[in-house]
Amino acid sequence: MNSTYSDALKFWDQAFEMGDAEKEQYLKEIDPENGWKELASSEKLRDIVTAHLSGCNKVLDYGCGEGWAGIALSKSGCKDVTAVDVVENAIKLANFLGSAYGAGSGFKAECVSTDWISKEKEASYDGILCSNVVDVLPADVAEDIIKNIARIATKDAKIIISMNYHSNAASDPERNIEVKNGNEIYVNGVLRMVSRTDEEWTDILGEHFKVEKIEYFAWPGEAREARRIFILRKA
Repeated sequence: MNSTYSDALKFWDQAFEMGDAEKEQYLKEIDPENGWKELASSEKLRDIVTAHLSGCNKVLDYGCGEGWAGIALSKSGCKDVTAVDVVENAIKLANFLGSAYGAGSGFKAECVSTDWISKEKEASYDGILCSNVVDVLPADVAEDIIKNIARIATKDAKIIISMNYHSNAASDPERNIEVKNGNEIYVNGVLRMVSRTDEEWTDILGEHFKVEKIEYFAWPGEAREARRIFILRKA
């Protein structure tokens, strides 16, 4: 594993860490019946994911983070959801939240190796989500993930890959931002985004999929909808 990838994984592992005291306080404050709806960073993203994938028989949420999508899909009727991530704290948090909101036995969250997806059986899933993963990892790692998503998807699978907005950020030493190779954005020495336009991503995804539609959404507080949701079918 190259150092750029390793450093990125360490960053995300720390980002998903939640201590026992925080968990105890969290459980006191949530609505266990409907609070799962607030886990997603965007209501629009959540609604698109559930609308497209909740009717699938077997769904994979690759790079699940805290598991918001897998929990939402389980609560929306999907009976078999596998949520995986390569960072341990993400899965600890996903299992905690899945239990807190009663995701049920059909929701499985597992910490996997970085080569797990390359070992999964071909045509295993008829629904696949990969949210905020491929654009925050080194290009070679991202392209391998995309290739394997296509390989493990059934012929008629519904596939969603969502990502950040395109950024024209420039290096800014005072803010510890460095841009390398034209589109790799590092913050405090850690790769945070490989920024590509819609057209560039469409070309990359188009090697394996038909891009049926691109939707746009925003996180709370953002002025415009610029984050992307690529709705795909196998080519």
